[in-house]
Amino acid sequence: MFIISPLSQCASPAKRDEFLSHIERIAAVTLHKEPRCHAYAWFRSADDNDEVPSHWLRGFEVYESIEANQVEHRASSEYKAFRAAVGEQGFLAKPSDLRFWHPAGIGFLSKKSQEIFTPPTSSDELQYVVTDELTTRPGAKAQALDHLGKAAAIARENDAVLSFWVQDRAGIRDIRAEGLDNNELYILVRCKNKEAYDLFYSATNTVTWELIEDLVNERRRTTWVESGLGFIGR
Repeated sequence: MFIISPLSQCASPAKRDEFLSHIERIAAVTLHKEPRCHAYAWFRSADDNDEVPSHWLRGFEVYESIEANQVEHRASSEYKAFRAAVGEQGFLAKPSDLRFWHPAGIGFLSKKSQEIFTPPTSSDELQYVVTDELTTRPGAKAQALDHLGKAAAIARENDAVLSFWVQDRAGIRDIRAEGLDNNELYILVRCKNKEAYDLFYSATNTVTWELIEDLVNERRRTTWVESGLGFIGR
């Protein structure tokens, strides 16, 4: 699988809303006409994290191949209109990082065959999403993955944890180009709501997160809520 999770640095709240209006149209086309896309979801800021401005967005897209992303997904008129608007209307303060992640063999994207997001009717119903970007110390990646595996096992038994998926730049099979830094990890945690995430974090803190802190050189943890757009699972 080829995964991108852009941190879209929208230039303002108004530009964020325009950006999302295009994403809504693309999401519908992607769901119905792109069978090799296994997830296309976008998240708004949870407004409880100072790591990034509250008008930025986080995307999460999963494709079977590079072609499914760079050819099939980009062929729709909705996507082409979006790309033109991004350039002409200045939606983003700077370009997003579209490098691929790959499954590291730990955790799960969803416990259901498919989830389709719809506009929530209450803020209490919003799924809560945490993304963790880590760069481990040289030689410490395997140990970090072992700790994450323990959290994944707990997540799988917790009905309120909807996703716990670990990715890296190489994937299960080592396909990285020579010289590519393979110490990067990316973790997607998606829970029923913020309370569910807080309980899960407390249950896994001593077996995973506290231990990982000693293994990383860099860490960026950002928090999000569902936007009501897109889907996970095919």
